[in-house]
Parts: sequence; structure tokens; C-alpha cells
Amino acid sequence: MSIFRRSDRSAKTPEPVKIAWASNVAEAELIADILRQEGIPSLIKRNKGFDVPDFLAAGARDIFVPASAAEQAKQILADLQSTGEDTPAS
Repeated sequence: MSIFRRSDRSAKTPEPVKIAWASNVAEAELIADILRQEGIPSLIKRNKGFDVPDFLAAGARDIFVPASAAEQAKQILADLQSTGEDTPAS
């Protein structure tokens, strides 16, 4: 009998959810900033297929948010797309 137990990490902290992608780092920063202004933390990661060190700013990026905020983040981005605006309405 072991006194050590394995903990189920997925039960404690849900993994971030990918909610969008951008074609370059500038676009990814814009999306992340929009979400942060709405109070949603975000994480930008280089897309696995575009890891070219010589072109650090080039290549696709994935934008992740906490699972609990994924639906709200998707709605914010969808609203922006439908209105054609670059920044959220205040």
C-alpha cells in the first residue's frame, strides 16, 4: 500500500482552449489585446507547423484562453467580425 497518490491534474486546472489563430505575430497581439481589454487573459503560441527561427515575427500563431472564458472570447471576436471593426465598441 502506497501513501502517495497520483493526482489528476486535469481535474484541478483545465487546459487553455484555442479560440483563434492569426497569420502573424502583429495580428495575434491585436487579438490578444482586444481580449485582455475585455478582461480575458490570453496566451499566444507559435503554430507548430510554422517554427522558423530566422523569421521570428512571421508565421501563424494560435490564441488560447482559459476554458471558462472560451465562449465569451469567441463571442467577442465574432461580434467584431460581424461589425467589421478593429476595436470593440465602448
